[in-house]
Amino acid sequence: MPENINTTPLGDIERELAAAVDDRPVMVDVDRVSMVFNMASQQLNSLKEYAIALAKRELMFKEFRALNGVSFTVRKGDVFGILGTNGSGKSTMLKIIAGVLEPTEGTCTINGSIAPLIELGAGFDMELTARENIFLNGALLGYSKKFIQQHFDEIVDFAEVEKFLDMPMKNYSSGMVARIAFAIATVIVPEILIVDEVLSVGDFMFQQKCERRITQLIKEHDVTVLIVSHNNDQIERLCNKAIWIEKGHTRMMGSAADVCRAYRVLGGHVGSAESEAAVFSMLNSPTRVPEGLVSSVAGENRYGTAVKIAEKCKFTQGGSIILASGDFSLPCMSAQGLSGMLDAPVLLSKNESLPDVVAQEIASLAPRRIVVLGGEDVLSSEVAEQAADAAGDRCAICRINCNESVELARLIFDFGKHAAEEDGVSGWSKLAIIAHHDCLGDLITLSPLLFNQHIPVFYIRELGVIDDVTAASIQGGDFTDLIALGVDKHIPDTFLAACAEHGVKSERLIGKNPYDANEKINDLITSGQVEGARLTIDNLIVSSVWNPADAFAAGAWAAKTDSAFLLEDPQNLDSVAHAISYIKKKGGSVKHLTFLGDSSQFGRLDKEMLGKAVQEALVDAGLADAGAKDAQPAKTERTDFTSTDAASANTQENE
Repeated sequence: MPENINTTPLGDIERELAAAVDDRPVMVDVDRVSMVFNMASQQLNSLKEYAIALAKRELMFKEFRALNGVSFTVRKGDVFGILGTNGSGKSTMLKIIAGVLEPTEGTCTINGSIAPLIELGAGFDMELTARENIFLNGALLGYSKKFIQQHFDEIVDFAEVEKFLDMPMKNYSSGMVARIAFAIATVIVPEILIVDEVLSVGDFMFQQKCERRITQLIKEHDVTVLIVSHNNDQIERLCNKAIWIEKGHTRMMGSAADVCRAYRVLGGHVGSAESEAAVFSMLNSPTRVPEGLVSSVAGENRYGTAVKIAEKCKFTQGGSIILASGDFSLPCMSAQGLSGMLDAPVLLSKNESLPDVVAQEIASLAPRRIVVLGGEDVLSSEVAEQAADAAGDRCAICRINCNESVELARLIFDFGKHAAEEDGVSGWSKLAIIAHHDCLGDLITLSPLLFNQHIPVFYIRELGVIDDVTAASIQGGDFTDLIALGVDKHIPDTFLAACAEHGVKSERLIGKNPYDANEKINDLITSGQVEGARLTIDNLIVSSVWNPADAFAAGAWAAKTDSAFLLEDPQNLDSVAHAISYIKKKGGSVKHLTFLGDSSQFGRLDKEMLGKAVQEALVDAGLADAGAKDAQPAKTERTDFTSTDAASANTQENE
């Protein structure tokens, strides 16, 4: 787990708890519980090594605090959820409550009978039959033989193993074992039920069945339940209260809805304390995001998203298409200038087969040329054939046959020169970009400019090394200007000096990180300093820099709508805080956000936070009414992003 995950409490928990008046009986009282484990500081591979180290007094241990002063109270009828990332101490806490572990410090008081569903199947003898194990496991849980006999049919019926009762359990699947274990553990009605990731085992139907059983115990018998689950939605759906434990510390406690909301945005995410505070503040801001301020474009996957974007660009039929691998990032960015030159969409494909949604789009566009980026190891001959079949007989397949990004970028440049002559269109710009693959975020930000101005991209093979062929391509007389992305260790000053000797002026674009670079590049290409750049930040297209596939096709769309990119990594709170700060700093210039990709990229709360930042900036600038319930952002000249297409894109997210 990253070390820069915060563990400080979010709010004054003790005061909030003291303010709550609740006279229901206390079933579980955890008071300042800590759990310390002594871990050997050296690896010992045998009992002999252990004994020798012990005898020599060389056996050293280091302390590991799994829990650190955690306190909470669970009252009768509560369904209490425990959230946290892996290794946060959730399961350790449940084992203390169940009596399996004794806390190192503090106390845990239990008032009622407990049914622990912590390790389903523990205590089973796999050589015995299911019938025998039902009685064995029941005895381990404290049930009498008579009790098991009375409830035997109920257990078997719930587990759905009637036909396999006399089969050794070593022949059972893990799901079948879980069925039996759950059925045995819940055959009685306990006062306190402890559930540790039980609802994530077995098949989908069994998970639903377990959840129904637990819900029945809650509603019909007022059973108090403690649940540990990695499924945030499950905790929010089943629980009325929750605690969030991170690296053994209590981070937040309160209603399940409030805790889950904070955990979705902050849980396990890296970032400074200052960034987290800024994000948490925006999350809890009462600002309402007006309808139409935020939209999204998403297909079922990256291939579908690229198609959605191509449809919005309204490319003409009978032109060209660029087909790239959805898993091969750099070539897609290399081809942005070629995409603009040919006015061709960038569509993505799997390596071995052409997705149906892409084939349908190719058929719709009926291209006369498909440019395939990469060799057959990147996009197979089957993919090329399927694309040709979808396009029809008049389509030519042009493969730029190379699997190595540096050479492929040069070949794209060479292909573009010939294609421009053949098509009678404007060729490459006099400006070129040279970059290292670490600068992918910078290239995403530049992609609408690359598209508009037909700017080629060249790459270096390793840090500080420009091969002779690439150098010759840049210094051969086709260019007058060069932008180097990154510092001297990326692109050496000696190379830029050599370019100057060949009449190529150069400058660097440097950012401390992808998000800082994103801001600097946006400021440059929206300021009018770059010839031909018409971009604005009225609409920001929000893209994840670490999942860039959705941005590959969007360079054309951004260019055609004069839009700029905003890069954000929802898992990095420094990135989220930077995005909020950037929007606020622009003083109402940002009037709309379009998110790329489905909910696996940006969830509902991610969109809500940045939407709040936009709305607050508009209000501060006097461009929106803070008091109006249905306040709308200021109108822009473009209507593309508030169209029914954009609205319908929202409905396609699986959130």
